[in-house]
Amino acid sequence: MIRSGRGRRRGLAGLSALIVGAFGLTGSGAATSFPQRTFPVSAGTSGASSAPVISSDGSTVAFDAASTGSAPTNVYSSDVLTGSSSLVSAGLDGAVANGASSAPAISGDGGVIAFASTATNLVTTPVSGAGDVYVRRAGGPIRLVSVGTGGPANGASVQPAISADGRYVAFASTASNLVAGDTNGVSDVFLADLETGAITRVSVAHGGVQANAASTGPAISADGTTVSFDSSATNLVGGDANGVADVFVRVPSTDTTERVSISTSGAEQNRSATAGFDEVSSLSANGRLVVFDSTATNLVHGEDPTPRSNVFLRDRARHTTTLVSEGNDGYEGNNDSFAPFITPTGLYVGFESFARNLASGGGSQENVFVRDLTLRTTSVVDVAQNGAPPGKESGVVLERPTLSSTNGTIATFVSSASNLTGSGSGLTQAFIRLLSPPRGKLVGSAPPAGPARRPRVVVSADDSHATLFECRIDRQLPFGCRPGVLHLPALSPGTHTLLVRAGGPGMLYDSRGLSIKLRVT
Repeated sequence: MIRSGRGRRRGLAGLSALIVGAFGLTGSGAATSFPQRTFPVSAGTSGASSAPVISSDGSTVAFDAASTGSAPTNVYSSDVLTGSSSLVSAGLDGAVANGASSAPAISGDGGVIAFASTATNLVTTPVSGAGDVYVRRAGGPIRLVSVGTGGPANGASVQPAISADGRYVAFASTASNLVAGDTNGVSDVFLADLETGAITRVSVAHGGVQANAASTGPAISADGTTVSFDSSATNLVGGDANGVADVFVRVPSTDTTERVSISTSGAEQNRSATAGFDEVSSLSANGRLVVFDSTATNLVHGEDPTPRSNVFLRDRARHTTTLVSEGNDGYEGNNDSFAPFITPTGLYVGFESFARNLASGGGSQENVFVRDLTLRTTSVVDVAQNGAPPGKESGVVLERPTLSSTNGTIATFVSSASNLTGSGSGLTQAFIRLLSPPRGKLVGSAPPAGPARRPRVVVSADDSHATLFECRIDRQLPFGCRPGVLHLPALSPGTHTLLVRAGGPGMLYDSRGLSIKLRVT
């Protein structure tokens, strides 16, 4: 059985109401102002935490945490509503695992967690100890996934990714005995069907031709039909002549492998990930949309020729590639953006960035952002409860963020900033941030028609921390504005439409917005 860790008292009545609000379950007139928006989810563990992932329904967060004693890193799960944490990577009969466990992946309902571990006492099946991939269903035993044909995998298996129903697990491995005919001597990406026990190699070309170079970093679609990965191989698709690693998508059922790190016109990317890193990718529920990071400067029209990492979106149905790491004004980030995650709905993308021009309200170091692909707005995520920027971190690089699919309103991230919850511990912790948007309000009534070319319009929001609005007049470019009296540009005589979207640090933008008619005579 999974052993329960020490629970955390967080004012459960308030948190319950908060989660209900985050999921959009409040009445139409209910306010979105919450008592708290930022919570640690790893406070019940004793050491530094990393790699948080949240279930699609927002109910459960899994993360790994180091121990302050001699025990190795372990994987835990945390119930978002109650705050109780559970040890996932427990050894047989409740013994302490004798190796490090990390890199959790979580199913859509939070009931199944996959992870990698070098422990040899998690299952009765013999393992090599070089590293294997496991899964655990809530309340059930741990199951070995990376098992070779006729014995333990003869190489390390890492980087698990899991489908929404918990049936399929993708992972990378250097083992040569997971499938027959694996003779390329490099890391490959595999797909395990936990229902049938079958393991398939997916880093292959049409007809199952094996890759001629290493493949890593798998991601899987929610329906389990599609796997994306990073590979330096040049023989997975025809015409691969750029000499750098690329992002590929494999659909095993149709025996198709497709390169997605290309431009809309089909041009090969001229750069890949920064040296020493893989290109990170993520898939929408049916695998149609793929987000990935790249230092290429030729994937979208008008891209800055300065070699920096950006986040891109490939629509496999429309054969288009667009930039994701940009601000509300449409300008790309002025520093590296990477580690993207797309919600199964395909509506939101979370990512990390050092850029300072994507959204106001971030700290002086790296930040986590979320891009609303429908509204084309970008918000900073890793802020304190009141929206204040995170304090200085102790040399910690934020881990890959994830988002719930329910309105994209819950995000996870890692930080050592001491002001996020007021604990002041400085310990690296996994956090969740509730991103539910505020609702904008017109104060008073719309100004009557008149000769004033700059009508006086006053707006506010139902959350006092909503301080960063977006305004747009007619079909012109949007501009930043704030609650209170709006400072509008001079308007020509006629009727104009002012659209105001309320937002703020750590919040999505109001999708409805305020539409205000302005008449200038």
